[in-house]
Amino acid sequence: MSDIGYYQKWWREPMANYLDLGRTDVGLSQNAIADFKNQVKTRYIPGWFTIVLWDEFFEGKPVGYIRYRKVEWNKRRTEIAIRLGQDYWGQSIGQAAIGELLAYLFFEKGLEEAWLKVASFNQRAIRLYEKCGFIETGSFMDNDYPELTWKVMSIHKTKFARISP
Repeated sequence: MSDIGYYQKWWREPMANYLDLGRTDVGLSQNAIADFKNQVKTRYIPGWFTIVLWDEFFEGKPVGYIRYRKVEWNKRRTEIAIRLGQDYWGQSIGQAAIGELLAYLFFEKGLEEAWLKVASFNQRAIRLYEKCGFIETGSFMDNDYPELTWKVMSIHKTKFARISP
């Protein structure tokens, strides 16, 4: 299966969509697919830097992706996002990937803070982010789905440096 095939498969997982976005009626737009194809081909999408996660234990198959975007260079911070295929949940892949991305962002890119948003009911993801050192720094209601509340979580480089092995 091609990278785009995996990407589309991950976005067809109803439970993952529900936990990630608070709803299951989500599909990939043709623009999102075209952007991903272009990024795979050119290794770049303006505003998004995506790393497809591969694991030799899974026969060299992609298991998910992790991204950073919205880099605010003047504040030295960025947003991150991660999605794993449902078959790979609970295997510490997310924690390892987030740790690697944070190390890259803080020690190679020179950023000071990373943040993310997570559906407030997604306790599994919240626990993962807390294990990685993130703390809740705010919350807000979704503009399109008022029944959905998001938590904003962030980690500062100094905290990451203290908890990193």
